Formats: sequence, structure tokens, C-alpha cells
Amino acid sequence: MKYLFYDLEYATSRGGICKICEFGYVVTNEKYEVLEKGNLIIDPNINRSEWDYRVVKKILTRPISEYESNPNFAYYYSDIVRLIKSADYVIGHTLNCDAKAINDDCQRYEKASIDYDFYDVKQIYKEYSNTKKDTSVVNIMTELNIIGDENTHDAEADAYNTMLELKAMVESLGASFEELIELCPGAKDKNENYLVKSIEENRIKREQKFKENLNGDGSNDIRKYGDNKKRYLQFLDNVKPTKEGKGKFKDKKVSISINYEEHHYKQMLNLVQMIVNEGGQLILKASLSDIFVKYDVTLEDGSLRDDSKFNYVTEANDNGANISIIDFDDFLDILEITEEQLDEMPLVSFDFLFEDDAIIKDRRDKSFIQKKKNKDNKTGVVYSSGPSSGTTLGELFGDLFKKLAENEDDSE
Repeated sequence: MKYLFYDLEYATSRGGICKICEFGYVVTNEKYEVLEKGNLIIDPNINRSEWDYRVVKKILTRPISEYESNPNFAYYYSDIVRLIKSADYVIGHTLNCDAKAINDDCQRYEKASIDYDFYDVKQIYKEYSNTKKDTSVVNIMTELNIIGDENTHDAEADAYNTMLELKAMVESLGASFEELIELCPGAKDKNENYLVKSIEENRIKREQKFKENLNGDGSNDIRKYGDNKKRYLQFLDNVKPTKEGKGKFKDKKVSISINYEEHHYKQMLNLVQMIVNEGGQLILKASLSDIFVKYDVTLEDGSLRDDSKFNYVTEANDNGANISIIDFDDFLDILEITEEQLDEMPLVSFDFLFEDDAIIKDRRDKSFIQKKKNKDNKTGVVYSSGPSSGTTLGELFGDLFKKLAENEDDSE
């Protein structure tokens, strides 16, 4: 029986793409006696400016010149394949990230995917110590009272220390490795066709969550810091005409009462679209509008609820502005729609987020969407650069849910 423990170091992982500079490994038998070990020092084949200098200064144990004087990943590819394929079990710490890094370099050098199952000692340790937190190699060693190779962040040393951790847990429990992984099903992972199962599943779940969040926070309110507010502002930044209207609001800035706006998220999105189709623009600052849409709300005591926007409009008009004030019902009459019809309209499309000229101010959204577009560009998915045609995000995301179900079936 042969166990392969491996660990990598990266010269850079900029843009989520890793460039490997060390492949450290230890091969043992089932008694954890070392049969073979080493560290493949790899030229990442990048410009000096591409190196991650935080990694160079704080993590890597060798100067850049030593890496650059060695062969690149393509040279070592057959050795890496031999080590992985000849092992009965492949084991490491947070090995899904290292498996992805190998995929990145395999694709960069046009090498075949190395398909294999592997097991994560970090996940095994979570079960062993009954914790949900991720624990580093060094901290696991400390908690298990292990004295190992002190040359941390050398890939061979980290692979060796990972082996010592697994050995300590197995001996402590009086179990074999096979028995241990039966108790820790979450430790098993898989690499196939350049995809790591756990990473792919997490990506699909993130895309599902992102898609669900496009519908807002589940309410019809526009709260100051809620998801609905965020999506509402995104829509205002990006809305374009979807059809040619009659110019009813041509070149007019329209603002709508806070009394209506803050409790009608779905309706407001549709009103914004209709105003734009009629040549106008919805603005949030009522005092700068040309038309203000008044919406009265009567309280239990018979008084009218205060409307801060209306107050600003009144003040602006008192100071010489000429803002036209119309009732909400009259506004709907101009749009030739009833309030009941407005309430029944479906949510607007957010496909504009994937257009090349989309304005996306939220950094997390921007990062996610760019990664999604980069991935889909490889598979030929094309995003429209024009106005939304009503295509749903479900169509854009394809058969993600089917894929997730297949992955779950594989793990059973």
C-alpha cells in the first residue's frame, strides 16, 4: 500500500490562476514509513513583475533566481503523474486548492488532466477534534504535540508534517486510515477533467445564491442597507430603454414619493423601466426633479404620513424651483396602467449585469461576474452588449442545478 502526501507552493495566484513553484512530496507505506520524498523546484515561467512579492518575502524559502534556474512544470509533469497514479491514496492539507493549482498549470501547458481521488487531513482533523474551524498545518502540529520539520512553507516539509499529523491521529484512535476515512466522508474529494469536485460544488452554490439574490431580499421593501436597495441602485445605474414609447417623459427627471418607493421594490423597478422607455429618468433626489409623484398614506389617526421627499420639493419650489407635482393615480394614467396591473408585473431582468458596459460598483459582485464571464468565455457563452431582451439568468447559468445533483450523486 502506498500513500502519497503532497504540498505545493505558488509563485503567484493572481486572478485566481496559480503558477506552481514547488511540488513537495512524501511517499509512505501503510505504516507511514517513508519510501520516497523530495521537492520539485519549478520555474513558474513568469516575468519578475508577476511574482507575488508578499509570498516571496514571507512564505517562500528560496530566492526567485533558484526557481528560475530550474525546469518548468511541463518538464516535471510526467513525474507528478507517476507519483499520483502510483499511489493507493493521495493525501494533503487543503488539497483541493493544490489540486486546482495543478489543473491551472496542466491547462497552461496543454497537458492532460490528472484525474484522481484524494483526502484532506484538514477535514479529518475537524472530525477528530470536533471543530468547525479550519486549522493550519502548524497549528494542528501544536495541538497534537508533534515535533516535525521546522522548515515551514517548504513544500516537502509541509507534506512530511501533514503525514505526521495523519499518523498521530490514526495511532491515537487505534484505527487504520481506511477506517478513519469511513468516519470522515467529508475528507474525500475528487479531481476530474480539470475540475475539483468540492470547488466546483461551491462555485455552483455561489452562483445559485447570487442568482437568488438578484430577486432581492425576499421582501418588497427598499431598506437603506438591504439587498433590495443595492439591486435598485444597480438598476438605476444601468437601465436602458427596452422599447420605444411615446416620449411622455422626454428629457424629464422624475422622482416618486418615499411613501411609495420604500415599500414597492418590484413595482419601482418596473416604473423606472417605463419612465426610461418614455424618454425620462428616475432620480432619487426629489428637489432636483422636474416631476414629483405624490403618494399619500393615511395613518390610523386620520393624519397623513410625513413624506420627506415631498417636503424637499415644497422647499425647492418656495425657493424658485418649478417642480410639477402630480398624484400617483394621475402618474399611472399617463403611463396607461392601473395599480393592479403594475402589481402583477414580473420582476425586471438583471441580465445587464453581464453586459460589457455594465456599471457595477459593488466589488464582490464585480469580482464574481468577471470570474463567471471568464469561465463562460472558454465555453463559448456570449453575453449581449445591448439592452436586455428579457433573457433569464436561469438561461445564462445553464444546467448548474443538474450538475450539482450529479456531483452529489457521485459522493454517495
